[in-house]
Amino acid sequence: MKIAMISLALAGLLAAWPASAQETRTLRLGMQGTAGDPQFEGVTEAARMIEEKSGGRLKLEIFPNSQLGTFTEMMEQVTLGELDFTLNPFGGMDAWVPRAVVASTAYVVADFDHLQKIIASEWGQRIVEEMRSEHNWRMIDSWYFGTRHTTANKPIETPEDFAGMKLRVPNSAPLLTWAKAMGASPTPVAFAEVYLALQTNQVDGQENPLPIIDAMKFTEVQTHVSLTGHLVQDQIILMSEDTWNALDPADQQIVKEAFEAGGALNDKTVTEKEESLVKAFRERGITVVEPDKAAFQEAMKPVYADMDKQFGEQTVQSLIDLR
Repeated sequence: MKIAMISLALAGLLAAWPASAQETRTLRLGMQGTAGDPQFEGVTEAARMIEEKSGGRLKLEIFPNSQLGTFTEMMEQVTLGELDFTLNPFGGMDAWVPRAVVASTAYVVADFDHLQKIIASEWGQRIVEEMRSEHNWRMIDSWYFGTRHTTANKPIETPEDFAGMKLRVPNSAPLLTWAKAMGASPTPVAFAEVYLALQTNQVDGQENPLPIIDAMKFTEVQTHVSLTGHLVQDQIILMSEDTWNALDPADQQIVKEAFEAGGALNDKTVTEKEESLVKAFRERGITVVEPDKAAFQEAMKPVYADMDKQFGEQTVQSLIDLR
C-alpha cells in the first residue's frame, strides 16, 4: 500500500512538473552594441530588474555585438515574433516610416530632452503607432545614445569653415545631406580605416559622438574638436507586440519599469562621459571649439524646405519649436 501511495505521489509530481516549468519565460534581446557600452549596461540592469521583480518567472537573455544579425535582420525578427526586443534610433525608423527621417536631420533636434518632446508629440506618436500597427514593434523607451561632433586640424566655427573640406561621414542619407549643405565634400571611408585616412590626409576631418572620437583615438591625428552638435541620437527599445500581448498586465508593467530604470542608468553614463571628455580633451592639449549653431541651422533651411514639400508645410519648424 505504501509503495502504491509513493508511486502515486511521484506520478503527481511528475505530472505537475511541466506546468511548473512553463511558469519561467525567457525573453531574448538582440543588439549591435557590445559589452561595456552604456546601452549594454542599461539592458543588463533591465534584465536584473525583470528577473528580480518577477520572482524569477521572467528572464531576459541578451545577445550583443550583432550576434543575431544586422539591425535590419533583428528588426524583422521582432516583427515575426522570433526575437522579443531590439534597439534602433527613432530617426532611423525612416526605412519603414519615411517621415521619421526629420528627427535625424541636422539641427532639427537640439538635445535629448527636445528629442523626447518630439517623440511625445502628436507627430511622434503617430510614428510610434504606425510602427506598432504596421510592423508589430511596440516602443518601450528611448535612451540617449549621444550627440555627433566634428574633428579637424582647424576650428569649425561657421559653415564656411567646412567649404571644400574632405569630410568622412557614414553612408547615411541625413549625414550626407548635412555634409553637402555645409559645403563639405563627403568622402566614404570604412569606419575601421578612419584613423589612417585622417593620419594620411585622405580626409580632412570626421564626425562622431565624443565617446567614439575618444575610443578610436582620433584626437591623436586631429588637433581640434568642434562641438557642432549636428545630430542628437537615441536608441529606442522595441518590443514585439506579440510578446507584449502574451504578458499579463503586471508583467507588462515590470518590463516597462525595468527598461526605464536601465534607460536612466544609460542616460546618466552617456551624459557624464560626454561632459568628462570635453575636459579631458582640453587637458590633452586638444582645442575644443564651441561654435554658435545658428549659422549651421540657417544653412540647412533649403533641406528643411524640401522636407516640408515631402511631409507637409511647416513640419520641420513645428518640431524645432517644441524645444
